[in-house]
Order: sequence, then C-alpha cells, then structure tokens
Amino acid sequence: MDCWHCERPARGICHFCGRGLCKEHVQTMPDIKEIHKNNQGKLMAIAVEDVLYCGVCKPKGEPIEMTVLEE
Repeated sequence: MDCWHCERPARGICHFCGRGLCKEHVQTMPDIKEIHKNNQGKLMAIAVEDVLYCGVCKPKGEPIEMTVLEE
C-alpha cells in the first residue's frame, strides 16, 4: 500500500478511513471508544490519545443518524 499523499510506501493506515500513510505524512488525534456516566452522573470517556490520522478525512465529533439502515 502507498501513502495517500505522496505515493511512497505506507507505514500505517488512518484509523478512521483506512488511507495508507508514510512516516512523513502521518498525524495523530484522539479517538473515543466508549462514553458512560459514572456514579455521580458525570459523563466519562475511554479514549485512545494518538491514533493514526491521515489529515484528509473528517471524523464526526458526534453520532450521526443512520436512516439508510432503518427498515
């Protein structure tokens, strides 16, 4: 697989969209894995701080409605 940006060999892939990334073009950003309320009712998140990111795709910060999957 080649890097999406420069077509050199990829060293990893974007966690969000799967584009190939070389070491020069890789970026990182956090990814929330789970959100829940603690015993005091405060929202808490389990997150990975630095997953690989291509810088091209636009992960959404909030859930989106999936009407195409409804019957």
